[in-house]
Amino acid sequence: MDSELPTDVEDHLGSFLVARHDGRLVGCVGMEVKGPDALFRSLAVEVAYRGAGLGRRLYDALVVRAIGQGVERAYLLTTTIAPLAEAWGFRRLDRGEVPAAIRQTRQFDGACCASAVAMERDLKDAVKIGCS
Repeated sequence: MDSELPTDVEDHLGSFLVARHDGRLVGCVGMEVKGPDALFRSLAVEVAYRGAGLGRRLYDALVVRAIGQGVERAYLLTTTIAPLAEAWGFRRLDRGEVPAAIRQTRQFDGACCASAVAMERDLKDAVKIGCS
């Protein structure tokens, strides 16, 4: 899958969810958990599979997994999906407002470009509204 996302995922493969079609990887998303916070990362869907809700289903499944692991707040960095993330309940914030443990992740501290938008979502409301 060609997505131009950071490739430093090996240490976090256990937290990744993948979507396959006919045995081929067509989508993925993962997270790095830091106590009650998590960095949601590397959401990618193969071009031919975009527009059918696959990204949303991957995201919703990640929210369920995160809540099950005690995560209360999710953060992400993006150069491409800020409007989509806002529709999913994220809000933009200054990088300085992101908790130190999240700012110290490899993706936040250099793997993702400096122009990426930082975003946050309180996951406690996700339980009330069915993850969406």
